[in-house]
Amino acid sequence: MLKGLAIMTWIQITGDTDNVQDVYAEGGRGGLLSLVLSTVLISVFSPFGEELLYRGIVTNALLRYGSFAGVVGSTVIFALMHGINIVFPAAIVAGLATAEVFRRSGSIWPGLVVHIVFNLPTIPIMVLVGTG
Repeated sequence: MLKGLAIMTWIQITGDTDNVQDVYAEGGRGGLLSLVLSTVLISVFSPFGEELLYRGIVTNALLRYGSFAGVVGSTVIFALMHGINIVFPAAIVAGLATAEVFRRSGSIWPGLVVHIVFNLPTIPIMVLVGTG
């Protein structure tokens, strides 16, 4: 819910409704196999790589400077790497959640599960509502 609220707030503030991730929805429109493969790629493989990099390396390195620097610093870097666009607020929400889970657990695995759950509905919802 926070992801949707963050995106709606972004749209209200900026007026930007151009979804740079529409290409993923296009990939999911090629039939059931295409939908499943696109969903798995965006919800499992992408978060795995991102969690290894942003939590396993960036957050871990920044935590030397305190909890705030580790969690917020890695979140900002994570979000900026997604671009200043409609995805940015969703990346802030995901980054804060996964960085804090990492800080508390000391492991990337719980944050990876959070990230997977966060990304899982993305392609099916975009296909369902007809974006892309």
